[in-house]
Amino acid sequence: MASGQNDSGSGYKKPGLELPALPPVIFGAPIFIGALIHVLLWRSAVIGGTTGVVIGAVLVVAGIGLIFWSIKTLKAQGEHPEPGEPTETLVVTGPFKRTRNPIYSGFLLIAAGLAISLNAMAMLISVFFGSAALTALVIRREEAYLEREFGEIYTKYANRTGRWI
Repeated sequence: MASGQNDSGSGYKKPGLELPALPPVIFGAPIFIGALIHVLLWRSAVIGGTTGVVIGAVLVVAGIGLIFWSIKTLKAQGEHPEPGEPTETLVVTGPFKRTRNPIYSGFLLIAAGLAISLNAMAMLISVFFGSAALTALVIRREEAYLEREFGEIYTKYANRTGRWI
């Protein structure tokens, strides 16, 4: 059921999560700006050569793997990865056992890996801005929503499980 749709025609409206934009856009915009800064203004290096490419590739693969594992875990629990959809089950298994935001952690690994592979310091720095934007505009809203939905169960989960990697 999409956020804001009536449940079974009963007039009951289960609130979803209202976000200013999709999380990949919120996270990706600063990364894109960092890439532009690298190309147009500041070409400072991170780790050059084969070493940088290998480290970056490992991070990208780890990030993609983490995202796929997270989505598989959500679907196995009958949940969905779309943040605007109402949440019925608090998933605390798989990657969610170690981090509350494994998909967003995957974004971070992929972006950092690309920046290192491309030897782009401006892009690597922008990963921190993307993470900050994601935390401020998405994660804090998701946490408040989950606390409203699950109460003390979520609070206990949040206290024992880190927000990021």
